[in-house]
Amino acid sequence: MKKLLVLALALSVLWIAKISFDLYRLNAAQDALMQQQNALEQRTASLNDQLAALNRQFSKTALSSDAEHAEPALAQQSAAALQPTVLIAQQLDLIEFALQQQQYSLALEKLNQLNLNINAYPLAPALKSSLHQVIDKDRHTVMQYINANNEQQNKMKAVLDLLDREIGGEIKAQYQKPAPQAGKSFWQRWIQIESVQQPNAVLMHRSIILKEAQLRLLLAQQQLQKGQYIAFQQELALAIQILKQLPDAKTQNFIQRLNDLKKISANPVPSLNTRALIG
Repeated sequence: MKKLLVLALALSVLWIAKISFDLYRLNAAQDALMQQQNALEQRTASLNDQLAALNRQFSKTALSSDAEHAEPALAQQSAAALQPTVLIAQQLDLIEFALQQQQYSLALEKLNQLNLNINAYPLAPALKSSLHQVIDKDRHTVMQYINANNEQQNKMKAVLDLLDREIGGEIKAQYQKPAPQAGKSFWQRWIQIESVQQPNAVLMHRSIILKEAQLRLLLAQQQLQKGQYIAFQQELALAIQILKQLPDAKTQNFIQRLNDLKKISANPVPSLNTRALIG
């Protein structure tokens, strides 16, 4: 009995160490994504500054009537006309990145900001009008994607929550002592006690296995909320692998439901039509 307790304690320590490492890995991945987003925002701000400088330079050149400056002025005008398309493309990169990370409020904010900025760019009036129309269409498409994605995630989260409660109930039930049965002789009760005190090794660690699977489901929920669908499926696969250590019918039911959940494909991030318009 003591050996089993020592083994259970050792497994618990290893389990805690493993989970700590997984949490560290998830935090590192989240930090990397935040750095990528900050880099995109800084690049967009830099292009904004460049555009403002080119516009000022173009305005000064346009005021000069000297013929010898006509050719440089034309070159500056071409540069100023091309620069907004690069800036628009960079803003679209940021919007698509925000959608991939499920930062929906940021994506809509940047899309609305882009729509306002179009008026300040040195573009042809016809192109400006077309950009406003296609941005409005993209906004509608993004809203449809957000609603569909939220609906799908809510359904998947409901399944995960139910599994979490059922697994928690299994863990709790394992520690509940059976009620004493009247009519049994002393020897029958003694044999039953001896059997309980010397359980099968798998059953002894069943609660640890279920608890680890439960934690994997929690990590899967976190990945789902962050839009990391590949990581979400990986956590589900790990939970399934953990549960396969238990042969009982209840656990097989958990595995089947997780497999069904794993088969659900993610909604693809919509392509922005604005990018096609600017080339």
